[in-house]
Amino acid sequence: MNFDYLEITRSLDKDKPSLDYLEWQYSSKYGWDKFQFEGCKEVEIYINAEANQIKIKGSLPYFIAGQNFKTNLEDFQSSIEYLASILELNLYNSEVKAFEFGTILNIPFKPKFLFDSHVKIKGMKTKPWDHGKYFEDNILKLKLYDAGRNMKIKLDKAERERLSKDFGYDPLANYLKLENHYKKPSVSFKQRIILVNDLLDKSFQGLCKDDLVNKYNSIMKTSLVKITDKKQLSSSTIPLLVLKEYEDFLPCKAEELMKQKIRSIPNDILSKEDKKSRVRQLNSNLKKIELLNKCEYDISSLIARQIKET
Repeated sequence: MNFDYLEITRSLDKDKPSLDYLEWQYSSKYGWDKFQFEGCKEVEIYINAEANQIKIKGSLPYFIAGQNFKTNLEDFQSSIEYLASILELNLYNSEVKAFEFGTILNIPFKPKFLFDSHVKIKGMKTKPWDHGKYFEDNILKLKLYDAGRNMKIKLDKAERERLSKDFGYDPLANYLKLENHYKKPSVSFKQRIILVNDLLDKSFQGLCKDDLVNKYNSIMKTSLVKITDKKQLSSSTIPLLVLKEYEDFLPCKAEELMKQKIRSIPNDILSKEDKKSRVRQLNSNLKKIELLNKCEYDISSLIARQIKET
């Protein structure tokens, strides 16, 4: 588990950052000059001479290691120290405006199955994207995405081969990235200001781990329906199977909703005997469906194991 994206800002006071290794990009109408490190686009530097401020943002794992598949908290600290050394600034007292904390997991199924079964978090918007899904409010974004696909897009073949040699990357494995993106970290952690120094504190890192687990566990997931026989999959039972999988999102039991619907049909369309017949048929089909009350694609145990190893 590690930090990824980071956005920090600090007042320069009487300090003057070194620009020796920076390439000027442009000046904005708001007084910010944008710089990048020579040959590196992973971290952006913004300096506002009038406001006497510096802002830094980007992916530190990609900056320090060229990848985010296998980095650790020591690498994160090294990247801060390296940035500080080339800018000739103390960055530990910089204010953290946004950051990401997460992990990459090797899961035993295609990530798509997980995205389809992880439906929503109460009070957050659910937004699918081309290789994942995220849940978002105005404070936090919990991201789930296909990390294997992401690496194949961002890294060339030689870089992936190096990952295989050095870190055991398997191009055929199913990798999932689980990540909290804190848009307002001071609100999330109920602190007036969060500094870079706080991120390097083990107790704060423990809070980040706990929050990642809790946010994942808060996702409402579809239940698992046990399928053992082709006879379960008739045109009559498939709609029931889907309803039972999503039953936790319904106001009551799926069968109760269907029986209410049958009872609500006027008697001149369905007589009392017709309704009894439909209910018997419904009960017969429901007996073919066994609900195991657990999402088949729940990875909470994998996350717990990952935490113990970090």
